[in-house]
Amino acid sequence: LAAAWRFAQRTGRNLVIDWRGSCYLDQPFINAFPVFFEPVQDIAGVRVICDDQINQRSFPGPFFPSWWNKPSIDCVYRPDEQIFRERDELDQLFQGQQDSDANTVVCDACLMWRCDQEAEREIFRSIKPRPESQARIDAIYREH
Repeated sequence: LAAAWRFAQRTGRNLVIDWRGSCYLDQPFINAFPVFFEPVQDIAGVRVICDDQINQRSFPGPFFPSWWNKPSIDCVYRPDEQIFRERDELDQLFQGQQDSDANTVVCDACLMWRCDQEAEREIFRSIKPRPESQARIDAIYREH
């Protein structure tokens, strides 16, 4: 999230947090972000879209990485090699100082440790767990 936010900040793009299909929820079309975190509309000047409006939105192509330009039926199964290839392509894009010609950049690969610590701190300052999530975190903390 921090790497994608930093890219959006640098390029003047909106940040869409779309965590549908999360392994932490049973419903594949529910965005996990607003289930676990308070709504946020802006992170340090970057407009954020992170609610279930995502199900009604259509994002304009072309897409980066190019895998996402395929017909939906062809994208159902993404082998590990493809995910790793996307991670490397995104890493190169995010580390460079250019933008992409694509209208939509899809960051669907783990980019941990691929952004600066200040970006990570900004994310941690800006997002807050929902009260029920925070209560569970506090209970586990007290217990252990």
